[in-house]
Amino acid sequence: MQTEHFAPHAALLEYIDSVFVLNIDFRAGGGLSAIYPFMPTHNRFLCFYLHDPVKVKKQTGGFETKARSIIIGPQLTPVTLDLGHDHQAIVVNLKPAGMYRLLGIPMAELVDCDYDARLVLGCEIDELIERLQESPSSQAKNALTQAYLLGKLPKLRPVLPFDLAMLQQVHASGNLPIEGVAAQACLSLRQFERKSYERLGFSPKLYSRMVRFSHAYKYKESAPHTS
Repeated sequence: MQTEHFAPHAALLEYIDSVFVLNIDFRAGGGLSAIYPFMPTHNRFLCFYLHDPVKVKKQTGGFETKARSIIIGPQLTPVTLDLGHDHQAIVVNLKPAGMYRLLGIPMAELVDCDYDARLVLGCEIDELIERLQESPSSQAKNALTQAYLLGKLPKLRPVLPFDLAMLQQVHASGNLPIEGVAAQACLSLRQFERKSYERLGFSPKLYSRMVRFSHAYKYKESAPHTS
């Protein structure tokens, strides 16, 4: 299993948190399972799958094969992933409100949904995936991905004080008082809640709770024997 993390270009820092490239051959042994539980998280992802397609199973129904590139909206419900035999993926982790700024779609409409990125971002995704598949290294794949994201900068919705305030909430592991975060966003509590549904998909309290859960779950995964 190989996972390489890349810091965003300086110009991308306002809406991209990180880019990482995954290379996993489940046929190589080592006890890794291609079946993976994906838990709810405050993060938003744009994913590119370059080898075996990924299948997703929700709480009801069977596994459903996903497109080569998907946009993952706000998730409240756990799902199960089948990553195939040869899993190679580029995953873009967006900052709070980054997906809204990129797509212009109210995030409350995307809760527990994922979409073929071509339907939202256009056929340019096909060309990008083809070039990613031909790239010889993780570094080259990262460079292509970040070049594509840089090309989106002129079309981004403007950054708001709300976005910066919620980024501080993430950095604080979701532990800042909501009233204080609303004040940082220069909004009343009612305005703050409306803006949160639009740009994050959840109420501020639920989003903060998910940040805390994500941090705790990540710690548990890294130290599974810790009670």
